[in-house]
Amino acid sequence: MKNRERLPQLLLLVLLLAFFLVQLPHLNNAPWEYYDSWRQTDTYTLAQNFVRYDGNPFHPQFNYDGTGDNFVQLELQILPWLASLIYRMMGDDPYWVMRLMSMLCFLGSAVFVYALGGRMLKTPWAGLAAAAVYLVLPINVLYGRAIMPESVALLFYTGAVWLFLRWYEENRTPSLLISAVFMAIAIMEKTPTAFAGLMIVVLYFVKCRTKTFRDWRFYAYGVISLGIPLLYYWVAAQIATFTFVEGIAENHIFTKMFTALFTPEARQFFDTQLPYFFTWPAVFAAVVGLVLCLIRRRGALSLWAIAMILEAATIVAVIRLGYYLIFLSPLVALLTAAWVPELARFRKAGWAAATAVVCAVAAFAGWHSLETARTVVDVKDTITQQAEIIQSVTAKGDCVAIAASDPVLLGACERMGYRANIRYYDYIPTEPAAELDYYRNHGVRWFIAPGGQVAGQDGEAYMQLLRDTCETAWDDELCTIFDLEAAK
Repeated sequence: MKNRERLPQLLLLVLLLAFFLVQLPHLNNAPWEYYDSWRQTDTYTLAQNFVRYDGNPFHPQFNYDGTGDNFVQLELQILPWLASLIYRMMGDDPYWVMRLMSMLCFLGSAVFVYALGGRMLKTPWAGLAAAAVYLVLPINVLYGRAIMPESVALLFYTGAVWLFLRWYEENRTPSLLISAVFMAIAIMEKTPTAFAGLMIVVLYFVKCRTKTFRDWRFYAYGVISLGIPLLYYWVAAQIATFTFVEGIAENHIFTKMFTALFTPEARQFFDTQLPYFFTWPAVFAAVVGLVLCLIRRRGALSLWAIAMILEAATIVAVIRLGYYLIFLSPLVALLTAAWVPELARFRKAGWAAATAVVCAVAAFAGWHSLETARTVVDVKDTITQQAEIIQSVTAKGDCVAIAASDPVLLGACERMGYRANIRYYDYIPTEPAAELDYYRNHGVRWFIAPGGQVAGQDGEAYMQLLRDTCETAWDDELCTIFDLEAAK
């Protein structure tokens, strides 16, 4: 009997190991892959700069839009800061360290999904089904190993929900308080996870009813889970040179969150990104699973799903970046697993049907994941080659300007500087000659034109000005490098 009870756990270990082995060949890929190279390179660069310049986790720095001490208001950078500690001990900064850390966090979230499935759906086999689907969803196959904060947020987000439900069912106060800490970290890591708090508040009132207002734990949960993130973002804003998080919230989200879902852009986004990151069979299975949960009054899972659908409708519909959908992935997996207890009511035939449904969804999602990964989990060789040229021409510590709005090359060449001719910041002149003078006055020596071109408005005239007034240090089909200190 004990062996039979342990079988789902053993099969879970097999699934976790399989995920790890599939990802292993690409574990040391550079961040500039064919998906989200900007975000991955940013996160990797933050770790490097914690080592090189300032190890204070409240002082995250990108390589672009300045020549040093450009502290950016970001979510709490747990992954790059911890990686920087390892890099200091190693004396090197290999890519595999951050990918491995990201993957371990994701696998930890998969264990929580397994535990959530067992707790919410009352059978460990449903937990195993949820974990199986969760591990093969395309969005998780890609971002479960990406050099990005999403996997860390998933770990604390799923952990917070599981710990809360443990308190809800067993009345264990330590679980509730630890859940609050996990939720605080999840929100500081990725703010959209706060929507899960809607489920927590409703279930708290369901459990305690009017006693909720007299329960010190309710207020403690709010202070910890929301107060700490608010304090963090306020402190980060005081320190930051660029208030990145506040800028996104004020300029984009708050002004459009209630209407964005009804725009053609949002509809097109969801029409393309949902099947790309989840597959239609998984989406269909999850929708049916939600209906089953509502019918069977599985309140926790239903409320959580509704809360995160609301997050997608208000936040994701505005941002329209695919990786923002990742916090739906535990719900898609759990709702698909909701078929298991329903079909199991029909005994042997029901178990066979449940197995067939879950295996079909997982198989299709897994196949789609591998096909997707085959096209995007690869390093952009051109970026690598351009970075090597820049490193050979310039010295460590040199400041550069790169004529591209995408900052990946700045991160790849490990140089600080500016993105030239983007005409974004009001304190940088937009006229080419004045912009070059601004760079010279701010310590920039080298100007790089990737592919021999200056991207943006009046790029050809800008390039001609450089050729007429500056000495060329390198010129081939990959890039042209001008020495701004060597005037013709």
